[in-house]
Amino acid sequence: MRRNQFAHPFLETIRVSAFIAFALLAAPSYLSVRPARADVAIGTSAGDFLGFEVGASSAGLAGANTSVASGASSQFWNPSLLAGMTRPQASMMHATWLGNLQYEWIGYARPLGPRKGVGSMSVAYFHMPSVSGVDQFDNPTGEFRVYDMALTLGYARPVVKGLMLGANGKVIRQTLASVSGTGAAVDLGASATIAGATLGATVQNLGPDISFGGGSYPLPQLTRFGVSHTLFAERLLLAMDYTMPKTYYNDFRAGAEVRPNSILAVRLGYRRVAGTSGDPSTGLSFGLGAHYGPVNLDYAMTPDNGFADIHRLSFGYTFGGAEAKPEKPEPKKEPVRPPQPKGPPVIVQAPAPKKPELKAEPAPTPKPVETIVRATEQKEVAPPPAAPKVAPKPSAPDQYEVVLGSYQSETSAQSELKALRILGFQLKDAVVTQGPNGGYMLSLARLNSRAKADELARSLTALSFSPRVEIARR
Repeated sequence: MRRNQFAHPFLETIRVSAFIAFALLAAPSYLSVRPARADVAIGTSAGDFLGFEVGASSAGLAGANTSVASGASSQFWNPSLLAGMTRPQASMMHATWLGNLQYEWIGYARPLGPRKGVGSMSVAYFHMPSVSGVDQFDNPTGEFRVYDMALTLGYARPVVKGLMLGANGKVIRQTLASVSGTGAAVDLGASATIAGATLGATVQNLGPDISFGGGSYPLPQLTRFGVSHTLFAERLLLAMDYTMPKTYYNDFRAGAEVRPNSILAVRLGYRRVAGTSGDPSTGLSFGLGAHYGPVNLDYAMTPDNGFADIHRLSFGYTFGGAEAKPEKPEPKKEPVRPPQPKGPPVIVQAPAPKKPELKAEPAPTPKPVETIVRATEQKEVAPPPAAPKVAPKPSAPDQYEVVLGSYQSETSAQSELKALRILGFQLKDAVVTQGPNGGYMLSLARLNSRAKADELARSLTALSFSPRVEIARR
């Protein structure tokens, strides 16, 4: 029987390895092995690495994150949640699964200006060690790489009060040795605040099929709905999600985050996959987080449930300090008026001389002036010398202060100052002061020239800080 002209031994090895790798890569959400069911199209999509959930804080809540803002990683869950950001943030995540499967994600989000919305970008990279190929006689044919990658650009902005919209555009690349596929996708998201609760909805991975290995495969589309609420002065967060993937069973998720103080966060979540029993993705998840000034560090672990644990570690940095709450307007102060000069004090006011009464024999009128002259040995009393007039001092010229703030603690402000010095700023006169409405401010420099102060502020703005120039307090 004649062999197929395309059945080259190396290509057959590629095809077998491709099937194995594709089975690993084409597992949504937690990349778990899933049981089949006739009415669900399992394993029939490409680019399923796009479903690997981003952010250790989100994983600690079991992925109930469609309505929970989580910094730059919100681009993955619901791009509209980025519209509430006031300062730039960078975020990174590393995850491991089955020992040698690695997932890397790095993202950045930045406000574009007042009423201009927030832009974001991220890169996702799923990879495994190089695979050794052999021919039909088990002779080595070399190693080849297996990896998936996605570049995402996003934009979000408030539309009306309490309503935010966002969208992502993605370029997707899957590679297995010489076999590769490229595609594009779009995410759409919306979120709204109603009666203190946040509602969120998103549709992900809308786009055409991807051609891969001689076949055409649809993208792993899914729809999410979520609701969350904070209680006890934001010390407790409760969140719930319902996810409807196109290529697998629907699932329900619930999570809670407790913040005993401003630094520590403890998270617990539960996920239940409907339509099947014993699914590895059904079960609890756990997480811890630390928030220290502009730095966020989070860890989460999803138990194996009979398969394999997934560990996630995330790092985030907010430029210009932690996200600041809106400050209350300061009350207007009345200008202080200089005291008016007073005249010399009057010690004794001499009474006016009385006219003598006319009598038959008028008595001699007393002469008080002569008495005063005798008492002073007939010397004329000279008026006291006038006080010399003092010319008013010229007012000192205004000084201008370049300020960053506000910070939750003095330690976080000092950490920001160290970071600026590492970046090369000469800030020998920088001090940390307490703000008028609580919190701390970082006064970087006092300059006599407004132009020099503005130049320093522009240099800080170019590095994604948010300085302001004020007239220095005397």
